[in-house]
Amino acid sequence: MNKVKAMMLGFSVLTAAAFFFGAGDLAFAAGGVDGSIANAGIAKAKDTTALFSSLKQVVYLIMGIGGVWSVAWLIIGGMLLSGSGSNAQKRTAGIAAILCACGGIYVIFKAYKIAGWATGIG
Repeated sequence: MNKVKAMMLGFSVLTAAAFFFGAGDLAFAAGGVDGSIANAGIAKAKDTTALFSSLKQVVYLIMGIGGVWSVAWLIIGGMLLSGSGSNAQKRTAGIAAILCACGGIYVIFKAYKIAGWATGIG
């Protein structure tokens, strides 16, 4: 049973790594928004510059809030780690907070690439 669990965990990790490292880059392979509109058979689209400008501002706002939140958790994790002393549970909590904050920063970075592809701002 342990071999099955180890294989499932390895598959899950490989799948998650393939998604996070490849999802943002594969989105650009379709040729962007203009290529998608042309491939759908839409000959003339109305001017959407104002809409995309507004969406760009929303993406920047969400990225800013997420960045501040991630930095705050990096600081909290560092404080937990430095104040743990010899308590293994507090040390684990500090390391987990730092790793989750780093993961959050990476997700914010990839989310910008995907949003940029979807709205044509990237």
